[in-house]
Amino acid sequence: MKKIIMIFLTLSLSLFGMSYAKFKKHIEENSKVLKSQQLSLEANRQENNILLRTQNPTLNLEAARYNPDFTDSEYGYEISASQTIRTGNYLEGLQDKANASNLLQQAYVLEGKAGYMKALEGLYTEYVYQSKLLSLLKQEYELSSEVTGIVEERYKSGSENKASYLQAKTDTLALKTLIYTTKQQMNSLHYELLAIAGFSKKKSLDKKFIYSVSSQTKSVSKVSPQEKILVAKEKMLAGQMRMNESSFNSYELSTGIEQEPEQSIIRFGISIPLTVQHNKEEEKALARLKMQQLELDSAQLKIDLSLKKQMLKDSIKELSQQYHSLKTLKTEQEALSALLLEGYKIAQGSIFVMMNAKNKLIQTQKSLLQTQAVINNKKIELRFIQGQYND
Repeated sequence: MKKIIMIFLTLSLSLFGMSYAKFKKHIEENSKVLKSQQLSLEANRQENNILLRTQNPTLNLEAARYNPDFTDSEYGYEISASQTIRTGNYLEGLQDKANASNLLQQAYVLEGKAGYMKALEGLYTEYVYQSKLLSLLKQEYELSSEVTGIVEERYKSGSENKASYLQAKTDTLALKTLIYTTKQQMNSLHYELLAIAGFSKKKSLDKKFIYSVSSQTKSVSKVSPQEKILVAKEKMLAGQMRMNESSFNSYELSTGIEQEPEQSIIRFGISIPLTVQHNKEEEKALARLKMQQLELDSAQLKIDLSLKKQMLKDSIKELSQQYHSLKTLKTEQEALSALLLEGYKIAQGSIFVMMNAKNKLIQTQKSLLQTQAVINNKKIELRFIQGQYND
């Protein structure tokens, strides 16, 4: 029973192709690009661990020889150790900066994945468009071949001139060439999609647009990848500003023992940088300026995204209305073309009127297809700026 079910599923997949939902899931689970982006998070964490780790202490050993005339020389030695210690504000600011660095890398990875999925959906939309355009061109070619055959018969019978016959024939040949060109473009897109998914063998893909024609759009309140990046950058600057609160970054503690022929000396010391020349005022001013820049960039980004969302929603609404208007026009043009073709078959119509009607119908069909592709691209763009690819 299981074997029968597997055979049925295999046949179904070969007949109808892998759906986009399954194709996308396969990529999310197997994409080397996405896995590489995830590894960058771990690499960034390790870099921050290196940044935050405590420096190794320094050990100093010295030997000395006393009594310069060498008649009764004795030896002495000195052993000392020192340790660099970061100041509290500097260390806490460094930790804040490291945490913000992790957040920033996460935001970059999120942006990379969102952009990757956006590009994938755009590529898939173009593949579906080219495949549907190919089907439309094949239908157009069949109709054109039928018309050319009728014109040829009438030309041979003397009821049609040679120019009309040659015009119909060249139109048909031009369509045949366009079919080959479109087929090559579709195949190139197909193999590009298979390469992204990591398939080593050719696999059939479902030739359906990802999103249907509808003026309805969701208003999603998720934070966009660009906004996440700016937030993380602000936190990194806040960490830098905290680091600058300390006039010096670290000091050095040292201890040692010195053994001389007649005495032993134990030393303790501290080495503190003197903030005589500057007190990090320039660094503080620079951090404040950068923070102001980020705040302005963030405010402008919110305005840009808000207007872009509204523009895309309005555009989708208008394109949906255009699509339904074109469908009505197509129905009328199909009826007219069929009527003119029947009339021409019984020598009751003009070939130029018939071909003009046919060309207008084909153009409407292409406009319908283009409109549907544009709606998909607009919805993809809207989903991206609304953060719907963040998951």
